[in-house]
Amino acid sequence: METFPNVSVPVELAHPHDLVVRYFLTDTELFTNLITLYGNSEIIRQLDFGSLQCESPITVDDHLQEVIGDLRFSVNFKDIGYSKVFFFFEHQSKKEKRQQWIRGLRKVLEFYESCESDSENMLTDNGKYPYVVMVVLYHGTTPWEVLLQIKDMVSLPDDVDPHFLSVPTILIDVSRIPHEELKGPPALVALLDTLQSSSSGKLPENFERIIGYFKEVKTDSRVYGWLNALTRYFLAVTKTNKETVVKTLSNVLNKQETPKMVISTLEEFFLKGEKKGEKKGEKKGEKKGRIEGKIESKVQDILKILNKRFRKIPKSVTQSLNSYTDLIALDSLFELALDCKTLAEFERELVY
Repeated sequence: METFPNVSVPVELAHPHDLVVRYFLTDTELFTNLITLYGNSEIIRQLDFGSLQCESPITVDDHLQEVIGDLRFSVNFKDIGYSKVFFFFEHQSKKEKRQQWIRGLRKVLEFYESCESDSENMLTDNGKYPYVVMVVLYHGTTPWEVLLQIKDMVSLPDDVDPHFLSVPTILIDVSRIPHEELKGPPALVALLDTLQSSSSGKLPENFERIIGYFKEVKTDSRVYGWLNALTRYFLAVTKTNKETVVKTLSNVLNKQETPKMVISTLEEFFLKGEKKGEKKGEKKGEKKGRIEGKIESKVQDILKILNKRFRKIPKSVTQSLNSYTDLIALDSLFELALDCKTLAEFERELVY
């Protein structure tokens, strides 16, 4: 069998958009620039972004394979007399109506519950909570004109305050930004250009331009990781060949490093199926065991919800859920299991 044919390369990634976005934005420099350059909120001007820290337990490894938890940041007010602000980050490629607010509210409430259990470290001296802001990065095919708030979804008399369950949200709609107006560090511009190009179906023709941004920072120690992540993403969402990718990356990396990185990526995906059976009986590492335990628990939670709501669940649904290895995908399915109106609506989102 020819391991690396010069034909379309079938690299598989579950939720590749989410993975590449999270890989880049765990970098506090890139997240700071995203918020300060594209966020539109009065609170941004009151914050000391030099104090920004990534607080979440999220893990996205260099292979874009391993994902745990939410992406969350903390930052201090410029006036140090106040508590921190926590940014909860979400990435969306599809517009949502009520689900965005429901999911955001659930995360805020869970966060405040955790503050109560760790009150010594999380509450201010006067016993108050930190401030929480949802950040949504959207890059769908059409602009997201209106982000619904509680006042738009709950029927209330005119004299009742409609903000009693509001979730402060900063919406960054990449689809509304003209390409020539993209700004920030090269890696951030490359990420946003990638998302725009992917949504418009122009990623293959724009890939060379996107990789070209990294020429300005090719001595940066993070460049290899960024290019590796984009290469995996590119191979997962487009049809291309090894030679095209190597030629494009050679504009930034040296001639020895480029083929090595691409071949390593392809080898991993092509041989993954063969090695899976061989490793089945091997002892699982502690870290892998924890991840698999969380995945199994999440699948069981989803099945419990579906069984309670729709009673008889087809065997195919159970088998499909048990095949998932991506916690982000399962988190989305968990939310859908709570919100979907019919089992058929849930099944349409499953990968068989």
